[in-house]
Amino acid sequence: MDSVQYLLSIETRGIKLGLQRTRELMAACGNPQSGLPSIQVAGTNGKGSVCAMLANILKTAGYKTGLFTSPHLVNVNERIRLNGIPIPNNEIDIFLQKYREAIEKIEATFFETITAMAFWYFKNENVDIAILETGLGGRLDSVSVCEPLATVMTSISLDHIEILGETLSEIAFEKAGILKKGVPCISAKQEDEVGVVLIKEGQRINAPIHFVNDKFPSELIVNIPGTTQHENAQLAVSALKYINNFDIQKIALKNGLQSVQWFGRNQHIQHNPLVIFDVAHNIESIQSFLEYYSSLGITGKSVLIIAIQARKHIQPLVSTLQKVYKHIICTEAPGRNPMPAKVLGEYFTNKNQFEIIPNTEKAIQLGLEKLKLQDGMAIIGSHCLGPAVSKVFKISFDKY
Repeated sequence: MDSVQYLLSIETRGIKLGLQRTRELMAACGNPQSGLPSIQVAGTNGKGSVCAMLANILKTAGYKTGLFTSPHLVNVNERIRLNGIPIPNNEIDIFLQKYREAIEKIEATFFETITAMAFWYFKNENVDIAILETGLGGRLDSVSVCEPLATVMTSISLDHIEILGETLSEIAFEKAGILKKGVPCISAKQEDEVGVVLIKEGQRINAPIHFVNDKFPSELIVNIPGTTQHENAQLAVSALKYINNFDIQKIALKNGLQSVQWFGRNQHIQHNPLVIFDVAHNIESIQSFLEYYSSLGITGKSVLIIAIQARKHIQPLVSTLQKVYKHIICTEAPGRNPMPAKVLGEYFTNKNQFEIIPNTEKAIQLGLEKLKLQDGMAIIGSHCLGPAVSKVFKISFDKY
Protein backbone atom coordinates (compact mmCIF):
# COMPACT_ATOMS: atom_id res chain seq x y z
CA MET A 1 0.00 0.00 0.00
CA ASP A 2 1.55 3.32 -1.04
CA SER A 3 1.51 6.38 1.21
CA VAL A 4 -1.48 8.13 -0.33
CA GLN A 5 -3.51 4.91 -0.29
CA TYR A 6 -2.58 4.45 3.38
CA LEU A 7 -3.75 7.98 4.20
CA LEU A 8 -7.05 7.38 2.47
CA SER A 9 -7.43 3.99 4.20
CA ILE A 10 -7.39 5.58 7.66
CA GLU A 11 -10.32 7.81 6.63
CA THR A 12 -12.43 4.86 7.78
CA ARG A 13 -11.58 5.90 11.34
CA GLY A 14 -13.98 8.77 10.76
CA ILE A 15 -14.13 12.03 12.71
CA LYS A 16 -12.99 11.97 16.32
CA LEU A 17 -13.19 15.41 17.86
CA GLY A 18 -10.72 16.32 20.60
CA LEU A 19 -7.11 17.47 20.76
CA GLN A 20 -5.46 14.75 22.86
CA ARG A 21 -4.48 12.49 19.95
CA THR A 22 -3.35 15.51 17.93
CA ARG A 23 -1.10 16.71 20.76
CA GLU A 24 0.38 13.21 21.13
CA LEU A 25 1.05 12.98 17.40
CA MET A 26 2.55 16.48 17.29
CA ALA A 27 4.86 15.53 20.17
CA ALA A 28 5.94 12.40 18.27
CA CYS A 29 6.71 14.61 15.26
CA GLY A 30 8.79 17.03 17.32
CA ASN A 31 6.02 19.60 17.91
CA PRO A 32 6.34 21.35 14.53
CA GLN A 33 3.46 23.69 15.44
CA SER A 34 5.62 25.30 18.13
CA GLY A 35 6.97 28.63 16.98
CA LEU A 36 5.47 28.28 13.49
CA PRO A 37 4.11 31.71 12.44
CA SER A 38 0.53 31.20 11.26
CA ILE A 39 -2.96 32.57 10.76
CA GLN A 40 -5.84 30.25 11.66
CA VAL A 41 -9.15 30.67 9.83
CA ALA A 42 -12.50 29.28 11.00
CA GLY A 43 -16.18 29.91 10.21
CA THR A 44 -18.90 28.23 8.17
CA ASN A 45 -18.54 29.53 4.61
CA GLY A 46 -15.65 31.22 2.83
CA LYS A 47 -12.83 29.72 4.90
CA GLY A 48 -11.01 28.23 1.94
CA SER A 49 -11.34 31.37 -0.18
CA VAL A 50 -10.05 33.61 2.62
CA CYS A 51 -7.12 31.23 3.19
CA ALA A 52 -6.28 31.19 -0.52
CA MET A 53 -6.38 34.98 -0.67
CA LEU A 54 -4.20 35.39 2.43
CA ALA A 55 -1.67 32.87 1.11
CA ASN A 56 -1.49 34.40 -2.36
CA ILE A 57 -1.09 37.96 -1.06
CA LEU A 58 1.71 36.87 1.27
CA LYS A 59 3.39 34.87 -1.49
CA THR A 60 3.11 37.88 -3.82
CA ALA A 61 4.70 40.03 -1.11
CA GLY A 62 7.73 37.73 -1.23
CA TYR A 63 7.08 35.49 1.76
CA LYS A 64 7.49 31.71 1.67
CA THR A 65 3.93 30.68 2.46
CA GLY A 66 2.34 27.41 3.51
CA LEU A 67 -1.37 26.77 2.94
CA PHE A 68 -3.37 24.02 4.63
CA THR A 69 -7.00 23.55 3.55
CA SER A 70 -9.66 20.86 3.46
CA PRO A 71 -11.19 18.92 1.90
CA HIS A 72 -9.45 18.20 -1.40
CA LEU A 73 -11.13 17.98 -4.80
CA VAL A 74 -9.15 15.15 -6.44
CA ASN A 75 -5.73 14.55 -4.83
CA VAL A 76 -5.00 14.60 -1.11
CA ASN A 77 -1.80 16.56 -1.89
CA GLU A 78 -3.98 19.62 -2.67
CA ARG A 79 -4.55 20.14 1.06
CA ILE A 80 -0.92 21.05 1.79
CA ARG A 81 0.66 23.66 -0.47
CA LEU A 82 3.92 25.58 -0.44
CA ASN A 83 3.71 28.82 -2.45
CA GLY A 84 0.73 27.32 -4.25
CA ILE A 85 2.37 23.98 -5.14
CA PRO A 86 0.88 20.80 -3.58
CA ILE A 87 3.11 18.68 -1.33
CA PRO A 88 5.05 16.12 -3.43
CA ASN A 89 4.36 12.42 -2.91
CA ASN A 90 7.94 11.81 -1.77
CA GLU A 91 7.41 14.20 1.17
CA ILE A 92 4.30 12.25 2.15
CA ASP A 93 6.37 9.05 1.91
CA ILE A 94 9.07 10.47 4.20
CA PHE A 95 6.55 11.65 6.78
CA LEU A 96 4.77 8.30 6.93
CA GLN A 97 8.01 6.32 7.03
CA LYS A 98 9.03 8.34 10.08
CA TYR A 99 5.75 8.52 11.93
CA ARG A 100 3.46 5.68 10.77
CA GLU A 101 4.21 3.69 13.90
CA ALA A 102 3.13 6.65 16.07
CA ILE A 103 0.02 7.19 13.92
CA GLU A 104 -1.01 3.56 14.46
CA LYS A 105 -0.18 3.57 18.18
CA ILE A 106 -2.18 6.76 18.78
CA GLU A 107 -4.93 5.59 16.38
CA ALA A 108 -4.84 9.01 14.80
CA THR A 109 -7.55 9.85 12.31
CA PHE A 110 -6.96 10.89 8.71
CA PHE A 111 -7.48 14.56 9.55
CA GLU A 112 -5.23 14.44 12.60
CA THR A 113 -2.52 12.79 10.50
CA ILE A 114 -2.79 15.21 7.57
CA THR A 115 -2.76 18.17 9.99
CA ALA A 116 0.43 16.93 11.64
CA MET A 117 1.94 16.36 8.21
CA ALA A 118 1.14 19.95 7.18
CA PHE A 119 2.83 21.41 10.27
CA TRP A 120 5.83 19.08 9.81
CA TYR A 121 6.21 20.00 6.13
CA PHE A 122 5.91 23.74 6.74
CA LYS A 123 8.40 23.62 9.62
CA ASN A 124 10.90 21.57 7.58
CA GLU A 125 10.55 23.98 4.67
CA ASN A 126 11.08 26.90 7.05
CA VAL A 127 8.08 28.85 5.80
CA ASP A 128 7.75 32.49 6.76
CA ILE A 129 4.07 31.96 7.57
CA ALA A 130 1.41 29.25 7.30
CA ILE A 131 -2.27 29.85 6.55
CA LEU A 132 -4.36 27.19 8.27
CA GLU A 133 -8.02 26.38 7.57
CA THR A 134 -9.89 24.87 10.50
CA GLY A 135 -11.54 21.57 9.58
CA LEU A 136 -14.69 21.33 11.70
CA GLY A 137 -15.77 23.77 14.37
CA GLY A 138 -12.70 25.00 16.18
CA ARG A 139 -12.70 24.14 19.86
CA LEU A 140 -11.94 20.45 19.25
CA ASP A 141 -10.39 20.69 15.79
CA SER A 142 -6.81 19.47 15.27
CA VAL A 143 -5.68 22.72 13.63
CA SER A 144 -6.37 24.55 16.90
CA VAL A 145 -3.08 23.30 18.40
CA CYS A 146 -1.38 26.00 16.32
CA GLU A 147 0.18 29.13 17.80
CA PRO A 148 -1.22 31.82 15.49
CA LEU A 149 -0.27 35.47 15.07
CA ALA A 150 -3.95 36.16 14.36
CA THR A 151 -7.20 34.26 13.96
CA VAL A 152 -9.88 34.95 11.36
CA MET A 153 -13.60 34.17 11.56
CA THR A 154 -15.67 34.02 8.38
CA SER A 155 -19.46 34.19 8.50
CA ILE A 156 -21.05 31.64 10.81
CA SER A 157 -24.31 29.90 9.88
CA LEU A 158 -26.06 26.58 10.48
CA ASP A 159 -24.05 23.62 9.19
CA HIS A 160 -22.84 20.31 10.64
CA ILE A 161 -25.60 20.70 13.23
CA GLU A 162 -25.38 16.99 14.13
CA ILE A 163 -21.86 17.66 15.46
CA LEU A 164 -21.59 21.34 16.34
CA GLY A 165 -25.06 22.11 17.72
CA GLU A 166 -28.51 23.04 16.49
CA THR A 167 -28.41 26.80 17.19
CA LEU A 168 -26.21 29.60 15.92
CA SER A 169 -25.07 30.28 19.50
CA GLU A 170 -23.92 26.67 19.98
CA ILE A 171 -22.09 26.64 16.66
CA ALA A 172 -20.50 30.04 17.37
CA PHE A 173 -19.22 28.71 20.70
CA GLU A 174 -17.51 25.79 18.94
CA LYS A 175 -16.00 28.09 16.30
CA ALA A 176 -14.81 30.50 19.01
CA GLY A 177 -12.59 27.70 20.26
CA ILE A 178 -9.87 28.98 17.92
CA LEU A 179 -9.48 32.14 20.02
CA LYS A 180 -6.18 32.42 21.87
CA LYS A 181 -5.19 34.67 24.76
CA GLY A 182 -3.77 37.95 23.50
CA VAL A 183 -4.16 36.96 19.84
CA PRO A 184 -6.38 39.27 17.76
CA CYS A 185 -9.38 37.75 16.00
CA ILE A 186 -10.64 39.48 12.87
CA SER A 187 -14.25 38.58 12.13
CA ALA A 188 -16.66 39.11 9.27
CA LYS A 189 -19.97 40.76 10.07
CA GLN A 190 -22.03 38.24 12.01
CA GLU A 191 -25.61 37.66 13.09
CA ASP A 192 -26.26 39.33 16.45
CA GLU A 193 -26.38 36.08 18.42
CA VAL A 194 -23.08 35.00 16.89
CA GLY A 195 -21.44 38.32 17.67
CA VAL A 196 -22.56 38.09 21.31
CA VAL A 197 -20.88 34.68 21.69
CA LEU A 198 -17.64 35.77 20.01
CA ILE A 199 -17.38 38.91 22.16
CA LYS A 200 -18.14 36.97 25.34
CA GLU A 201 -15.55 34.28 24.58
CA GLY A 202 -13.03 36.90 23.54
CA GLN A 203 -13.45 38.76 26.82
CA ARG A 204 -13.27 35.51 28.80
CA ILE A 205 -9.82 34.61 27.48
CA ASN A 206 -8.59 38.14 26.69
CA ALA A 207 -8.61 37.77 22.90
CA PRO A 208 -9.47 41.08 21.17
CA ILE A 209 -12.23 40.77 18.54
CA HIS A 210 -12.26 43.12 15.55
CA PHE A 211 -15.36 43.05 13.31
CA VAL A 212 -14.80 44.14 9.71
CA ASN A 213 -16.94 47.11 8.75
CA ASP A 214 -14.83 48.64 5.97
CA LYS A 215 -16.13 48.85 2.42
CA PHE A 216 -14.20 46.83 -0.11
CA PRO A 217 -11.78 49.12 -1.99
CA SER A 218 -13.04 49.59 -5.54
CA GLU A 219 -9.50 49.55 -6.95
CA LEU A 220 -9.00 45.93 -5.83
CA ILE A 221 -10.09 43.22 -8.26
CA VAL A 222 -10.63 39.67 -7.01
CA ASN A 223 -9.92 36.85 -9.43
CA ILE A 224 -12.65 34.68 -7.86
CA PRO A 225 -16.02 35.96 -9.14
CA GLY A 226 -19.07 36.81 -7.01
CA THR A 227 -19.93 39.56 -4.52
CA THR A 228 -19.41 37.21 -1.56
CA GLN A 229 -15.77 36.94 -2.59
CA HIS A 230 -15.44 40.71 -2.16
CA GLU A 231 -16.49 40.23 1.46
CA ASN A 232 -13.96 37.40 1.82
CA ALA A 233 -11.26 39.59 0.30
CA GLN A 234 -12.07 42.46 2.68
CA LEU A 235 -11.73 40.05 5.59
CA ALA A 236 -8.37 38.81 4.30
CA VAL A 237 -7.04 42.33 3.72
CA SER A 238 -8.21 43.43 7.18
CA ALA A 239 -6.58 40.43 8.86
CA LEU A 240 -3.19 41.25 7.37
CA LYS A 241 -3.18 44.54 9.28
CA TYR A 242 -2.93 42.62 12.53
CA ILE A 243 0.19 40.55 11.89
CA ASN A 244 3.41 42.27 12.90
CA ASN A 245 6.79 42.16 11.13
CA PHE A 246 5.28 41.47 7.71
CA ASP A 247 5.69 44.19 5.10
CA ILE A 248 2.76 43.96 2.72
CA GLN A 249 2.63 46.80 0.23
CA LYS A 250 -0.55 47.86 -1.61
CA ILE A 251 0.84 46.41 -4.83
CA ALA A 252 1.05 42.96 -3.17
CA LEU A 253 -2.56 43.26 -2.03
CA LYS A 254 -3.64 44.27 -5.53
CA ASN A 255 -1.63 41.65 -7.42
CA GLY A 256 -2.31 38.93 -4.84
CA LEU A 257 -6.07 39.29 -5.15
CA GLN A 258 -5.94 39.78 -8.91
CA SER A 259 -4.05 36.51 -9.42
CA VAL A 260 -5.58 34.31 -6.68
CA GLN A 261 -7.14 31.04 -7.82
CA TRP A 262 -9.40 28.83 -5.77
CA PHE A 263 -10.92 25.90 -7.59
CA GLY A 264 -14.56 24.94 -7.21
CA ARG A 265 -15.73 28.42 -6.25
CA ASN A 266 -17.85 29.98 -9.01
CA GLN A 267 -15.34 28.32 -11.32
CA HIS A 268 -16.02 28.73 -15.04
CA ILE A 269 -14.85 25.46 -16.53
CA GLN A 270 -16.37 25.87 -19.99
CA HIS A 271 -17.69 28.73 -22.11
CA ASN A 272 -20.30 28.69 -24.91
CA PRO A 273 -22.21 27.00 -23.40
CA LEU A 274 -21.20 28.17 -19.93
CA VAL A 275 -20.52 25.54 -17.25
CA ILE A 276 -19.79 26.58 -13.65
CA PHE A 277 -18.55 24.37 -10.82
CA ASP A 278 -19.11 25.37 -7.20
CA VAL A 279 -18.74 23.28 -4.05
CA ALA A 280 -21.55 25.15 -2.25
CA HIS A 281 -23.07 22.56 0.09
CA ASN A 282 -25.25 24.35 2.64
CA ILE A 283 -28.09 26.85 2.50
CA GLU A 284 -25.98 30.00 2.85
CA SER A 285 -23.37 29.00 0.28
CA ILE A 286 -25.95 27.72 -2.24
CA GLN A 287 -27.91 30.98 -1.87
CA SER A 288 -24.70 32.89 -2.53
CA PHE A 289 -24.03 30.78 -5.61
CA LEU A 290 -27.57 31.30 -6.92
CA GLU A 291 -27.17 35.06 -6.58
CA TYR A 292 -23.98 34.89 -8.61
CA TYR A 293 -25.43 32.55 -11.24
CA SER A 294 -28.54 34.72 -11.63
CA SER A 295 -26.35 37.78 -12.18
CA LEU A 296 -24.74 36.27 -15.29
CA GLY A 297 -27.66 37.08 -17.58
CA ILE A 298 -27.81 33.70 -19.29
CA THR A 299 -30.31 34.05 -22.14
CA GLY A 300 -30.97 30.35 -22.76
CA LYS A 301 -32.12 27.63 -20.40
CA SER A 302 -30.22 26.51 -17.33
CA VAL A 303 -29.38 22.95 -16.24
CA LEU A 304 -28.37 21.93 -12.71
CA ILE A 305 -26.25 18.94 -11.68
CA ILE A 306 -26.49 18.48 -7.91
CA ALA A 307 -25.15 16.01 -5.33
CA ILE A 308 -25.05 16.55 -1.57
CA GLN A 309 -24.05 14.73 1.59
CA ALA A 310 -26.70 12.83 3.52
CA ARG A 311 -26.92 15.25 6.44
CA LYS A 312 -27.31 18.43 4.40
CA HIS A 313 -30.54 20.41 4.53
CA ILE A 314 -31.46 22.24 1.33
CA GLN A 315 -35.27 21.99 1.47
CA PRO A 316 -35.78 25.77 1.84
CA LEU A 317 -34.01 26.32 -1.49
CA VAL A 318 -35.85 23.73 -3.58
CA SER A 319 -38.48 26.12 -4.97
CA THR A 320 -35.78 28.64 -5.95
CA LEU A 321 -33.69 25.94 -7.64
CA GLN A 322 -36.76 24.83 -9.61
CA LYS A 323 -37.34 28.42 -10.76
CA VAL A 324 -33.74 29.05 -11.84
CA TYR A 325 -33.07 25.69 -13.53
CA LYS A 326 -35.28 24.28 -16.25
CA HIS A 327 -33.78 20.83 -15.86
CA ILE A 328 -32.31 19.31 -12.68
CA ILE A 329 -30.21 16.15 -12.59
CA CYS A 330 -29.81 14.57 -9.15
CA THR A 331 -26.64 12.54 -8.82
CA GLU A 332 -24.54 10.93 -6.12
CA ALA A 333 -20.93 11.98 -5.53
CA PRO A 334 -18.58 9.42 -3.96
CA GLY A 335 -17.06 9.97 -0.53
CA ARG A 336 -18.22 9.49 3.01
CA ASN A 337 -21.98 9.48 3.58
CA PRO A 338 -23.40 10.74 0.27
CA MET A 339 -27.13 11.32 -0.07
CA PRO A 340 -28.50 8.71 -2.51
CA ALA A 341 -29.57 10.37 -5.76
CA LYS A 342 -33.04 8.87 -5.39
CA VAL A 343 -33.46 10.46 -1.93
CA LEU A 344 -32.24 13.83 -3.23
CA GLY A 345 -34.74 13.56 -6.08
CA GLU A 346 -37.58 13.33 -3.57
CA TYR A 347 -36.90 16.96 -2.59
CA PHE A 348 -38.07 18.17 -5.99
CA THR A 349 -41.79 18.45 -6.62
CA ASN A 350 -42.00 18.94 -10.39
CA LYS A 351 -41.42 15.40 -11.64
CA ASN A 352 -41.17 16.56 -15.26
CA GLN A 353 -38.29 18.87 -14.36
CA PHE A 354 -35.72 16.48 -12.91
CA GLU A 355 -34.18 13.07 -13.38
CA ILE A 356 -32.00 10.78 -11.30
CA ILE A 357 -28.60 9.69 -12.61
CA PRO A 358 -26.54 8.16 -9.75
CA ASN A 359 -23.31 7.99 -11.80
CA THR A 360 -21.79 11.49 -11.57
CA GLU A 361 -19.83 11.40 -14.82
CA LYS A 362 -22.90 10.21 -16.73
CA ALA A 363 -24.99 12.92 -15.06
CA ILE A 364 -22.57 15.63 -16.21
CA GLN A 365 -22.36 14.20 -19.73
CA LEU A 366 -26.16 14.08 -19.97
CA GLY A 367 -26.37 17.69 -18.79
CA LEU A 368 -23.87 18.76 -21.44
CA GLU A 369 -25.92 17.02 -24.14
CA LYS A 370 -28.92 19.17 -23.21
CA LEU A 371 -27.07 22.46 -23.73
CA LYS A 372 -27.10 24.88 -26.64
CA LEU A 373 -24.58 27.71 -27.02
CA GLN A 374 -26.65 30.30 -25.11
CA ASP A 375 -27.49 27.91 -22.25
CA GLY A 376 -25.81 27.49 -18.86
CA MET A 377 -25.11 24.61 -16.51
CA ALA A 378 -24.17 24.54 -12.83
CA ILE A 379 -22.51 21.64 -11.01
CA ILE A 380 -22.88 22.10 -7.25
CA GLY A 381 -23.26 20.48 -3.85
CA SER A 382 -20.04 18.77 -2.78
CA HIS A 383 -16.24 18.74 -2.99
CA CYS A 384 -16.68 15.07 -3.89
CA LEU A 385 -17.82 16.13 -7.36
CA GLY A 386 -14.21 17.12 -8.06
CA PRO A 387 -12.99 13.82 -9.59
CA ALA A 388 -15.90 13.63 -12.04
CA VAL A 389 -15.53 17.29 -13.05
CA SER A 390 -11.78 16.81 -13.51
CA LYS A 391 -12.28 13.70 -15.64
CA VAL A 392 -15.11 14.95 -17.86
CA PHE A 393 -13.53 18.33 -18.57
CA LYS A 394 -9.91 17.10 -18.49
CA ILE A 395 -8.78 19.75 -15.99
CA SER A 396 -6.46 19.67 -12.97
CA PHE A 397 -7.03 21.20 -9.56
CA ASP A 398 -3.35 20.97 -8.62
CA LYS A 399 -1.38 23.79 -10.18
CA TYR A 400 -2.05 27.48 -9.71
